[in-house]
Amino acid sequence: MNKSFINMFYFVFYTIFILWFGKYGFNKTKTSRDFYIADSSLGLFTSISTFAGTWFSAASMLGLTGSLYAFGYSVMLYSVIGWFFGAFLIVLLAGKLKKYSIQTVPEFFLVRYGNPFLQAASGLIIIIGYIFYIVIQIRGFGIVMNRLLDIPYTLAIFLVYLFILYTTFGGLYSVARTDIINFVLILSGCVFAGLLILTKLNSITYMHLQAAKINTEVIKGSGFYTSTGSLLDPFANGLQPPLLLLSSFFGWGLGLAANPQYAIRIISAKDRKTATNMVGITVLILFTIYSSIVIIGLGSRVLMPTASGISSIDEIFPYIIDNIIGSRYSGFILISTIAAAISTANSQLLILASGFCHDIYKNLVNPTINEETFLNLNRLFVGLGGTISLLLAFNPPPSLLIFGAKIWGIFASTFLVPLYGGVFWKKATSEGALAAFLGGLFTCLPFYMFKTGYVSITPITSDYMVNPALPGVIISFMLFVVVSLLTYKRQKGGEDFEA
Repeated sequence: MNKSFINMFYFVFYTIFILWFGKYGFNKTKTSRDFYIADSSLGLFTSISTFAGTWFSAASMLGLTGSLYAFGYSVMLYSVIGWFFGAFLIVLLAGKLKKYSIQTVPEFFLVRYGNPFLQAASGLIIIIGYIFYIVIQIRGFGIVMNRLLDIPYTLAIFLVYLFILYTTFGGLYSVARTDIINFVLILSGCVFAGLLILTKLNSITYMHLQAAKINTEVIKGSGFYTSTGSLLDPFANGLQPPLLLLSSFFGWGLGLAANPQYAIRIISAKDRKTATNMVGITVLILFTIYSSIVIIGLGSRVLMPTASGISSIDEIFPYIIDNIIGSRYSGFILISTIAAAISTANSQLLILASGFCHDIYKNLVNPTINEETFLNLNRLFVGLGGTISLLLAFNPPPSLLIFGAKIWGIFASTFLVPLYGGVFWKKATSEGALAAFLGGLFTCLPFYMFKTGYVSITPITSDYMVNPALPGVIISFMLFVVVSLLTYKRQKGGEDFEA
């Protein structure tokens, strides 16, 4: 059967499922609590599906796989190890955060600290950060659709724009329902692709023995060569210095722990036990997925030492599917990549809308707005946020994994300390939280504005030698502790919150 026809069949089948499951939320959503957190009613399986689907994005599927192909195991220290540490912190947060009756993470800052300005400021950070992160998902979708259906990138990204708008308009009920489909596709697609690669290698031992010998150009014509043994070296034979990997932990790891999209999954779970189990079980499932990604990335480098006809490492995964796996099931695996992009983008678009509508507009401008008008305002902002991300995706970032670390670094520098400090430390004050938020923001912001410490690591990648989140988190923490201690005795409400 013609390959293009098979791929079209997979895409049409996926589209039908998304349309069917996505319509659930339109009838179910009546209030803003329904729209944002599904009225805190999600059961364990749905919570796991939407947590995993939100976590595993195009940065993981495309950026991580391509980076493993190029740099080897050092990429795990750059990203995955930090992600799992962040998940451990989320487990600690789950039991505590669930006791607050909130709809957004910035609202926590209002409830805990009584600070509407901090709620609005953090809502603004969400809007800006998620607009840029959604670009990653649109970019990933465009790369895969170009390979799947052989359509232009510009047309492909317009398709994902329609997908994420439709699934987000129904609120979290729609997002969570479609995430069940997306999660099943992500898990099965990654494991299946890993097994197909492994059958061509005979064994994991053989894969590592051969990977140690690789000394070829990564992408033909790029001028970047992998030195012998670097794929198995934790620092890629000097390409990934220890300081870069350590500071990336502050961006990716602590950024994940502070990211509102995961805290919202805690709030939307039906009870504390469900929230805690959701994180723990999801991490075990993700371990299986990432093990498959390692086999795909590293194993493909052994089977195909140099990639040709592509321009970036983000294009390596679909190239692998076409040129190494090349089976009748390649379309199914590529659809799982689309599922990864959509399941993250719609979740972030929903939180992006809440950042403006709930945390800024309703908080500061019109607190008595009626529910119907408020829901329509949210859907309007979903469309606006999605459109801005779409326009930015016409000029996408060069590396999805590195770009994601920059964005998560901003969340680590601003959200981490006020959120965890407010939950676990009874002496945390409003002044301390605001000082931590602003101090972390204005510490890391100059790095991004002036590209301080931003260097070309290889001919195909550039990154910060020190992730801006490292100084951002340190300054945020210091200000939080010092200012809170100085103001605690004057903050009478501080005694009302348990450590």
